[in-house]
Amino acid sequence: GSSHFGSSSAQGPCLIFASSGSRRICAQLCRAHAAAEVPMAKTAATVKTTRGAKLGPKAKLSRKALAAFVLQRPSAGASTKALCADLGRLRRHLGRPVPLFGKRGVLQLAAPAGKKDGGAPAPPRFNKYTGWAEWRNAVFLWVNAAGGSFTNAFTRGGQQVNWFVGGARPTEQSPIVQRLLSASQGGKEQKPAEKQTKVLMFVRRRATEPYIYCGVCRYLSHDPRKKGFEFTWELRDFGTLSNSPYFGELVQADKQVPPARTAARRWA
Repeated sequence: GSSHFGSSSAQGPCLIFASSGSRRICAQLCRAHAAAEVPMAKTAATVKTTRGAKLGPKAKLSRKALAAFVLQRPSAGASTKALCADLGRLRRHLGRPVPLFGKRGVLQLAAPAGKKDGGAPAPPRFNKYTGWAEWRNAVFLWVNAAGGSFTNAFTRGGQQVNWFVGGARPTEQSPIVQRLLSASQGGKEQKPAEKQTKVLMFVRRRATEPYIYCGVCRYLSHDPRKKGFEFTWELRDFGTLSNSPYFGELVQADKQVPPARTAARRWA
């Protein structure tokens, strides 16, 4: 029978045959073409990791590796203790909800910018189970206005607020307590790095809501006899905060809300 030949394509030779015998020949040619491409596909699918290991076409990436690939950056960066927080970037959010959610979101917003043309910086590592996060130049304090393990109360119209260290029986010898006291009280023995340490507070009404940035804290007192080791702070930016409706909601937060510990772990 008659036959018609078309042009070749990426999917194989494009042949159109009128007779059944010719169609069988076409099918055989297509199968041969596909078989020839399989080794090339397998070779292309085999990649080398930075450690030299090979991943076959059926290999599965870990969540961390997948996140790094999708975001085009490492899934976790350096510890906050090794970084300086960008306090200027935070300033524009004073008295307002932080646009990124939870502790991780706050730290991501405050993280220093990456190198030029180096892609997005990796989110800094931190301990989400503590009530604070240490940077080289600052300490962030986390507060739940309602619920949580301790009762945090605003006094003097919201100008003062208490905060608890928490953890396993903190004392005045605990590293975080020593740093907060040294940074706040000063003294001849104060180290240069401690003089530059700023204490900043982030408060949320409950665990399922974003943090409100409440600015810089000034030390007033501490009470090691209180369970959880209590600090009392004065909000130095109270003049600005008092005009914020978001801050007003924090001050009026209902203290009778049951502790939302499960939600706190989920959204931390």
